[in-house]
Amino acid sequence: MDKRNLKLLYFSTEDSEIKTLNLGFNRMIISILLGIFSIIFFTTVFSTLFIKFYHNYKISQLRSQNTILIGQFSSMEQTLSDIQTRMKKVQKFDNDLRTIADLPKLDEGMRDVGTGGTYDFANFAFEDLSGNLKNKTRKLNINLSHLERQIDFQLKSFMEIYNKIEADKVKIQHTPSIRPIFTGRLKSKFGKRRDPFVNEIRMHNGLDIAADRGTPVYTPADGVVIEVNNKKNLKRDFGRFIKIDHGYGIVTLYGHLSKIDVKVGQRVRRKDKIGEVGRSGRSTGNHLHYGVAMNGKWVDPMNFIYEW
Repeated sequence: MDKRNLKLLYFSTEDSEIKTLNLGFNRMIISILLGIFSIIFFTTVFSTLFIKFYHNYKISQLRSQNTILIGQFSSMEQTLSDIQTRMKKVQKFDNDLRTIADLPKLDEGMRDVGTGGTYDFANFAFEDLSGNLKNKTRKLNINLSHLERQIDFQLKSFMEIYNKIEADKVKIQHTPSIRPIFTGRLKSKFGKRRDPFVNEIRMHNGLDIAADRGTPVYTPADGVVIEVNNKKNLKRDFGRFIKIDHGYGIVTLYGHLSKIDVKVGQRVRRKDKIGEVGRSGRSTGNHLHYGVAMNGKWVDPMNFIYEW
């Protein structure tokens, strides 16, 4: 048996009596081990509780951030949907401009092909997402890629239109593009209709726009007056009428007028007043007959009116 002992001397400040405490070696070792074990135990318990608390805090924080991100994600989806709706309007405007510039319209298929790369979330790991969020993210990625190609394609189309317009400014100025009267109601369209006088189906080669007598009539493009009827057969056909040659094979007709303000050979510019609405000629009421001929053939005037 080990006879080694540890002797501790201590005294009280009150009576100055020295006291002795003897510890056996085994008892000393056990006390040290118990002390070390206690330190390890309490340190482990504290560490475990701290890690659990910190883990729960981080989970709560991540859940909060996840909720915010999902809300922002939904907002991005709505914003993207709004942008796509606006892009449709831009594409319609683009086709209107292409008509003015005498360029072929572009259908949706051509626009969808477009050019450009694929939008990507910087090697985003889609597989790490939950099913619903994964599908939404993929859909957003595809829609962004589609929108990117559309924008790139649209910019190229606008550049093509700009270059064509710059080259064709004079032609555009001579191409009808506005309504001949700024008020009124479209009464009869271009095409076959029942003639109100003979009750038969006949071709109507223009637009009938109902308006009050005396409503100003304007020329929709630059041109030269080539024919004016202010006296003959005022109760037949178009009565008082004007014909304007705009060049490039385009001629416009304005019939059933009550007053004519121009004469043959006169040059007119877009929005110049040329006459007033009436009911002269073969007419059932006050209105303007507006016709457009292209290379000698009557065509639908609505193709030359870009805002009704």
